[in-house]
Amino acid sequence: MDDNPEHHPLVERFNRAEYLARELSEHLREAFVPKLSELRTASKVLDVDEVSDQQMFDRMNSLLSAEDFAKDVFDNLMRYLRSIERESRKVMGLRSVIPERPRDA
Repeated sequence: MDDNPEHHPLVERFNRAEYLARELSEHLREAFVPKLSELRTASKVLDVDEVSDQQMFDRMNSLLSAEDFAKDVFDNLMRYLRSIERESRKVMGLRSVIPERPRDA
């Protein structure tokens, strides 16, 4: 699938942006926040017999993977939203008053 927003009609961009927003919301609610909560809870346990270093490492690794996924979905969503904004302004004959953020930000 071509994931360049500029290659899709505006209505498909809206649909894709809506899908990505739902995916991000669901991921944060169902995966990221629970993993963060597990890590916070485990970090408060001082008994190595209850929570080993390996278990802490595994929880941190899992959280970082969830963060990477969330960042990828967020970045993709932002590409679609910026594309929608550009196309909408073009259709309405408006010029952008908000400068685009650099890609590294």
